[in-house]
Amino acid sequence: MPRIKPTDEQLRAQIEAAAAEKHSTEQIEARIADSLLSDGHFLGRLDARELALIMRNVVYNVFDQHKIGGRNLGLIHNVPSMKVAIKKGQAQIRFVVHIHRPIVAFLQFKYDLINDPLSTTPSVRLKAGSLNISEHTRRFDLKSKAALAAINIKELARKELANPTRVICSTLPSQLKQRGATGAITSADLTLTDQHLEVCLKGVFKHLKT
Repeated sequence: MPRIKPTDEQLRAQIEAAAAEKHSTEQIEARIADSLLSDGHFLGRLDARELALIMRNVVYNVFDQHKIGGRNLGLIHNVPSMKVAIKKGQAQIRFVVHIHRPIVAFLQFKYDLINDPLSTTPSVRLKAGSLNISEHTRRFDLKSKAALAAINIKELARKELANPTRVICSTLPSQLKQRGATGAITSADLTLTDQHLEVCLKGVFKHLKT
């Protein structure tokens, strides 16, 4: 009997459920949500493991919201691998994005984040020359190769990774909404230390009505 192929909605739900079970950000996000709801700010530090969990969701949301010409691409994807190492004020980020539909491709990302000495507020930025992206498709899959060229993954990555603070401010609220907090982050101060990312978030949030 032939195997029934899941619909896009079913496949997306399966991917998100598996990620939530295996790479749960519930404790971190609940901590942030509780602080923003009660005090209007969150002060804390994330180690490499916690930062990897947050970055996994950030990367997923960046691809999920990506558009070309104002049209959502409707990518079905997951982030099967995310590795973060923090040392001497620098964070090494290594991850893989697996696109399942409408094309099949694996995208490998390698880059480093450093403290931004030119910023007027504590922030991190992409280290110049550190971004490396490898695109892998099936050998004769010309459709996928053409689609990746149209998406321009490298330009997308440079645009999004050049300002990690902006990306976190734009993607984190949707994650906190799942923890019962709705609102917006008004500022995010980020500082890399020897082993942690120091975080100061400010925002206006309220309890989500159920």
